[in-house]
This record gives sequence, C-alpha cells and structure tokens, in this order.
Amino acid sequence: MLSYVQSSLLVVLAMLVSVAMVLVLNRAWPIPNRKLINDVTGWQLGILGTTYGVILGFMLYTVWIDFRAAEVNAAQEASSLLTVTRVASALPAAEREAFRALGLKYADAVVHQEWPAMQRQQESRAGEVIEVDMWKLLAALKDDAGAANSVDHLTRVLSELSERRSLREEQLRVRLPVVLWILLLAGGGATVGSSCLLGNDNKWLHYCQVLALTFVVAVTLTAIADLARPFEGSVSVSPIAFERAQTIMQLDAAR
Repeated sequence: MLSYVQSSLLVVLAMLVSVAMVLVLNRAWPIPNRKLINDVTGWQLGILGTTYGVILGFMLYTVWIDFRAAEVNAAQEASSLLTVTRVASALPAAEREAFRALGLKYADAVVHQEWPAMQRQQESRAGEVIEVDMWKLLAALKDDAGAANSVDHLTRVLSELSERRSLREEQLRVRLPVVLWILLLAGGGATVGSSCLLGNDNKWLHYCQVLALTFVVAVTLTAIADLARPFEGSVSVSPIAFERAQTIMQLDAAR
C-alpha cells in the first residue's frame, strides 16, 4: 500500500486535475452559459453528492471496523500465546521450559518474520511451524495422568491460539472487491465533475468549492484504501501485543 507521502501526492494530483477541469470548462463553456442550467445541475449534484456521501461514509465505517477487528484479534492471539506459557507453568520442569521456549520463539517469529512479510503482501509460516511443535509436545503429555488437568487447559488455549492465527491469515488475504472500487472511483469522479459544471461568477469561490470537495473525496478514498489492508501501508496493525507478550514471558522465565 501507499505511504503518507504517496497518498498526499495522489490527493494533490486529484485537486490539480479538478482545477484543470474547471479551467477547461471556463474556456470551452463560458460561465454565463453554464449559469442557465444551474437550476438543473444544482439539484442533480445534491442528489448525487448525498448518495455518494452515504456510500463513502458506509465504506469508511466498514473498513475501520474491520481494521479494529484485526487489531483486537492480534492482541487476543498474543494473549493466547502468553496464556499457553502460563498454563504450562504447572507442568514438570522440562515440559514447562519447553513450552516457554516455544512461546518465545513463536513471538519472535511473528514480530521479526511474519509481520514484515505481511507488510510486503506476503505470507510467512514461521509461527505455524512452532505452533505445530507445541501441539506435538502437548500430544506427548497426554499419557501423563498427573498432568491431565494442565493438558486440558493447554488444549483449550492452544486451540484459541490456532483459531486467532487462522483469522489473522484470513484478514491478510481479504481484499475489497473490484466492483466496489469501480463504484467508489466512478462516484467520486462524477460528483467532482458535476461540481465543476456549475456556473459561478466568482471564479475563485468556485475553485475553492471544487478543491474542498475534491480534497474530502480524495482523502476519504486513500483512507479506505489504507484501512482495507490492515497489515500494510502507512496505517497498519502493529505487532506491539506480541512484543509485550515476549517481554512478559522473559520476565516470567527470570523469576
């Protein structure tokens, strides 16, 4: 996805294009002639602007909710990982240390391998390999009657960890359908273009109105594009929950 600088350049470019459209119209279709159809284009612009505004607001709300869901899921995955190591503290020393080591390796793999890969629109299985090792270690404990209670708890929290991980991978793969992008871009172009058609004797006021509308539409579209991919771009979900979990596991090991 785009950086802040690239998004800003796109917004500026959209504003320049809208000003150029007004300049061309002023030369090809004089303002007095356009004023004659203001009564028609005015109410049409009102209906179009209202409809597009509702669509734009709904899409922005939807991608923001999905972005927050990705943040919450990442935090819950890190919390499940921390719970695994803490439940394992009731196991014999060898198994306890093995689960703690795997937990630290999992957090390190997520922070330093999986997250950079997700930011490049790629998938990494580094954490999944460690998760499989956790399940194998748990399977080896099931014959130990003395650890039966801990095994049950570990099975539950490892299942939650696997579920959260699968959901994170799904959130990475999901994209807005192309048809929605066509709707958003075509609607934005039609709305800004309709505002350029209005005839206004005060040219500078007209320029300011068109620029303001273009700015709002362009900024909202770049925000939707960024939030729609929660692990990429300038605004993205941070791995801070896993970094915190890793720190806590290190502190628990030192006690």
